[in-house]
Order: sequence, then structure tokens, then C-alpha cells
Amino acid sequence: MVAPEPLHGLASLVRDRPPSLHLVLAARSDPPLALGRMRLCGEVCEIRAEALRFSVPEAEEMLAAADVVVRDDQLRLLVEQTEGWAAGLRLAALALREADDPDRFFADFAGDSRAVSDYLVGEILARLPADVLDLFRAVSVCDPLSASLAAALTDRLDAGEVLDTLERDTSLLLSSGPGRIWYRIHPLLRSHLLADLQRRRPDRLLQLHGRAAEWYARAGEPLSAVAHARQSGDLVRLSRLLRESTVTLVADGAHQVLREALEALGDRRVAADPWLALVAALLEIEGGTLSVADAHLAQADAAWPAEPTVELAGLRELVRARRVSLTGDPSDMVDATEGLMSVEEGDLGLAVMGELDRALALVTVDRRDEARVIAEAAVQRARRSGQGYLAARGLTVLASIEGIHGDYRKMVELSEQADEVLPGSDWTATAGAALSSILRAYGALLNARPQVCLELLGPALAFGNDPEEPVAAAAATARALRGAALVELGRIAEGLGQLQHARVATGEHPRMATTSALLAVLEHRAATLVGHQEVARSVLTWAEHALGDSGEVVLMRAHRLSAMGRHAAAADALQPLLERSVRIHLPWAVAEAAVLDCRIAHLRGRRARARTALDRALELSEAMGVLRPLAFGPVEVVDLLISLLGTFGAHELVALRALHARQALTGGARLVPLTDRERAVLRLLPSQRSFEEIATDLSVSHSTVKTHVRAIYGKLGVNSRRGAVDEARAAGLLFPASEV
Repeated sequence: MVAPEPLHGLASLVRDRPPSLHLVLAARSDPPLALGRMRLCGEVCEIRAEALRFSVPEAEEMLAAADVVVRDDQLRLLVEQTEGWAAGLRLAALALREADDPDRFFADFAGDSRAVSDYLVGEILARLPADVLDLFRAVSVCDPLSASLAAALTDRLDAGEVLDTLERDTSLLLSSGPGRIWYRIHPLLRSHLLADLQRRRPDRLLQLHGRAAEWYARAGEPLSAVAHARQSGDLVRLSRLLRESTVTLVADGAHQVLREALEALGDRRVAADPWLALVAALLEIEGGTLSVADAHLAQADAAWPAEPTVELAGLRELVRARRVSLTGDPSDMVDATEGLMSVEEGDLGLAVMGELDRALALVTVDRRDEARVIAEAAVQRARRSGQGYLAARGLTVLASIEGIHGDYRKMVELSEQADEVLPGSDWTATAGAALSSILRAYGALLNARPQVCLELLGPALAFGNDPEEPVAAAAATARALRGAALVELGRIAEGLGQLQHARVATGEHPRMATTSALLAVLEHRAATLVGHQEVARSVLTWAEHALGDSGEVVLMRAHRLSAMGRHAAAADALQPLLERSVRIHLPWAVAEAAVLDCRIAHLRGRRARARTALDRALELSEAMGVLRPLAFGPVEVVDLLISLLGTFGAHELVALRALHARQALTGGARLVPLTDRERAVLRLLPSQRSFEEIATDLSVSHSTVKTHVRAIYGKLGVNSRRGAVDEARAAGLLFPASEV
């Protein structure tokens, strides 16, 4: 309706209608009525495009009515592409009926579907003036777009006015954002326009992407600039924009965009340009593929200019420091990052990257306070500059510091914050995400949640999947955490194998003392728990060499003496750790020592000492947010804990949480609480020795062996020697020789 007379009549009817008359008006654009006054008076109820969009369940119902069945992911994609547009959904349903390959259809049904194309051309685009349609095609390369960007793409000064008119008179695009200066073309229509442009004028499509790249570069949006430069096919422009924006894109976490850009440039061009080769190396380092990174570093060295710029030299120093930071060698890390603190302030991205690597290096040599100051300042600067990736990485460095300090709640909290800063693929496949994964899994293990620990380790275990040179520090820690969690879930043979592999795989390479202590304590505890004293002894020997007389070594020695029945000697050996007169790398080891002290005192009949030690263990568990030493403690300590419930005062809650954590695992395999003597008898049951011979080997009476055997049968739930051996092997209590 465009003639003035009918419009005037409609306006009069709306204005002077009887009170009992209700009008329903439908239009593609707002009619020329006094809508503003009517809204103010509450005389109009408007149902706009947003309310008419189909939801996923509604779209599923429509397709079902048309006898079209799609997968959930395809349905969500369809609704996303059409933005719930009823006509688009209906046309898609019609096209799907005839599609031979639904997956291919969904890849870009707007460009390929004849039904959709015919509708868009016949019902919508054909009604637009030729110059407006030409503008529409040109601006379809960008989403969203502003009036200024539209003008740059089309060379039309009135582009903004045309967009405003289209937004007001049609539903083909919508404005959004502050001031409503950004426009979005309906995704289905945009997809069709791009496909049409690609078919008719591929040369113009490349030109438009080039114009968009330059506009975004001038506007200070390097992510979009590089993306459009890549699509323009102009490799010279793409190389230039990469040099201008590399640091910004790395700092923002746009690693995939950078990878795609380097791939478009080709291996030969990257190898010949030291800047591009360094960028490629940095991306491989962030992804953990160190052998590929080393190849790119060699290319950069081969193409190195006689007089490099300050920026190029700074980038090489940073990339080399990042490379060293993943080896886990504390001395090398400190040396490599020494010069990073002098990076020019003008290049904020490089400066923040250097500060974070320096802070992480200082953590490895226990200069925690200095590292904290540097990391906190770097995180603040990254946040102020909107550098999400660097802010997230900085949070993981701060989380590491808290973990070493013993505040495991704060460690997990900061790691979770890091994961929230930059969610998605730009974070999950990076060194920062691997560290966050390890720290969160570590926190779950210490909080007696082994299944959660396994679930959180995914990014860490996947990181650095480089068969030629795995990232030793991250891989060893992640594997050790996985092994400890498996042991606590009852998968003891598999878990001990993982723990042993984690320790052995690190070889003689220098590593952070905290890492060595963690690998040793976790494996030693697991081996001791199931009576594998030979394995426990080898771990202790390794730890003595790696850590010296540290608190963790003291703890392992005390465990060994206690397992041998030398409880008085074990109590004496444990005192330096309980008194904190030795160097401690794992603060929670003191809680573990308190639990062992409780067990030893209980076995020696010293009730007061056992209660004091138990109270100390509860206090430490509460302070550090650690349940593991109590939840998976010896059966004697757990029995005492249960018997004293209701008497722990302020620590009653942590006692209950520890018991609940222990009970949560009863649905799966469980650790069998055998005594030391019962374990000794069990290890001899697979042999052909008679009970008499076993008694002789153990220097006990025949009746004592029979008593132990009956106890073993009862605890394993069997009634024969063969059944005991089979059940013990299934539970990981007996290892084949190859597994020990």
C-alpha cells in the first residue's frame, strides 16, 4: 500500500476506530502511522521479527511436519543460519527432501539450494533497485558493517543513508550496538549474496576483501584486517599486515587466524622472511610442537639480516625464551628470560609476554615473591589493554605461585578464572591452557576427587603431542596426576604404570624441585599402599638424588620404616617434617605427615599422641583445602576419625568432607586394607610354596600363616588360594614381573 488515499484512510480508521474494534496490521516495514504517540499511550501491541523467529524446538516441529529428520547439530546450524526465519526454514525443508547428501547441503545451503536462491531472488532481491542491489552485494563481504566501512567498499558517500533506509523499510538488515551504527545482513541473505558474488564476479570479491582489510587496519582492528587480507589473495598485503599486527594478535589469542594467514603465504615465503618464521615458531611453541618450532627458528636464523630492527631482535629473544620455558630446566629458563624485562614499553604486547615468561622462570627457582609482583603487574596491563590471552596466561602463572605457596583453593580459583577469560579453541590448545588444566586437576586430586582430576586433565594430556620431542615438564606432571587418580579409583596396576612412566620419562633432565617432589611422593605412596616395597625403594633412591634431605624425602623414609614395622624409628624420622625444620616443596606433605604420625602413634598405643596428630591433620586440611591425606589415609586413621566424630569442634566439617570423599569411591574398585604381614603372605601365594614353607620364609608359625590367609580371603571376598590370587591381581595388589 503506497497510494496516499488508502494510507490516509487507514490512518483515519486507526485514529477514530470505535472502542470495540481491534485492528491487526501486518507489514514488512512500519506503516506511516502515529506509532510513537500510540506507544506512549499504550494503544499498540507490536510483534516484531525477534518474537516471530523460530526456536530450535519450534524448527524441529516444523521439519517433522514436513517429514524431514535432521541431527541435533544440523538443526542448531539451520536455526543459526536462518536466524529462525520461518520462510528460510520452510525452504530448507523443501530442499532437504531432495538432497542426496544432507551434510553437504548444510555446509552452505543458501548458496547451493535452488529453492532458497529462487525465493531470495524472486521475492526479495528482484524488487530492489539495481544500484541498491549492487551495494548489497558489495557489503556482504563484511559482518557487521558500519556506514564508513560500506562507503569504503562501494565508493558511495551515501552508503550509510542507503543502509539506514533498508533497515527502516525492510527486514533485510538490522542495526545494533552502541548508537546503532553497526548493521548486520540476515545470515541467509548474506550467504546467498556472497555465493552469487563468487559465481559472477570472483575478481570483484577479492578486491572487496582487500578494501575491507585496509579499512580494518586503519580502524585498529588487526584480527579482521588479517582475515580479509588472507581472503583477498594479496600476499604482499597479507605479509605487511602480519608484520604490523603479529604481537597484538598473539596477545589477543587469535592464533588460528595467524596460522591460516601463514598457511596462505606458503612455506617458502615464511622461510625466507625471519619475522614470519619467528611468528610460525611462536605459534608452534604455544601449541607444544617443539620440533616444528625449532625448524622455524632455524629458518629465521638462516634468513637473519645483517642489521635487524629492534622489533625483530626483540621478537627473536622472546620466541627463544618461550621455547626454553617449555623444557622445564629452571636454570636455562632464568638465563633465557633475563633480558626480557628490558623490552621497550612502546611494544606493550612484547613487554607483557616477556614479563610473564620471566615470572614463570622465577617460580621454578623459588623466587616466588619477585615472580608474584611481576606477574600481577603483567596481568593488570594485559587486562587494561584487552589482551585476553596474555591475561589468561598471567592468571595461570599466579595460580602456580599459589600452588607452590600451599593455597590450593586460590590456585584452583585463579586457574578457573584463566579458563573463563578466553574460552574456546584459541585457549584450549595452548601452553597456558595446559598449565591451567594441570593446576585444576592437581587441586581436584588434593581435594579427594580423582574422577574429576581425570576429566580436567584433557587439555594437558593433549598438549605438546609431538612424537619427536614431547613437552617433558607438562607431560610428566599430567601423567603423574593421572596415575595417582587411577590408583585412588582402584585401577592400581594402570595407575602405578603411569606414575613410573612419568618419573622415568623425565630422565636426568633438570626440572623444578616441586615437580620432582610431586612425581616421587605420588608414586612412592601408591607403591607403599599396595606393598610394592621394591618400587618404593627405587623411588626413594631417585628422590634422595633429586631432592636431597627435603621434607618429601623425610616423609618417604618414614613411610618405608613404618611399612617395615619399625614404627618408633618411623616416628623419629618424621619429626623434621612435622617441625618444618627441612626444606618442603609440597606444603600438603605436612598434612600427609600428620596422618602418618597419627597412624604410627595409634599402632604404638599412644592414644593422646594419635589424637593430637589427627587434630593437626584436620587443621592443615582445612587451612589448605586438602582432603586427600585424610580421605585416602590408612584404615587405622580413618577408623579413629570415625570414632571421634562430634568432638572436632571447628574442624568437624572437614572431617565429614574427608569421610564423604572416601565413601564416594565405594561404588567402584577399592583399596583393600591389608596389614603388612598379610601383604607379605599374599605376595607368596602365587608361588608353589606350601603354607609350611611360607611360614619358614617369613619366620612365623604355620598357624600364624593360616590366620593371615583366612583374613586375606575375608577381605578379598574369596574362599580359595586361587581365588585370592586372581582377585588380588585384578585389584592391582599383585603385579606381573613386567609391571613392577
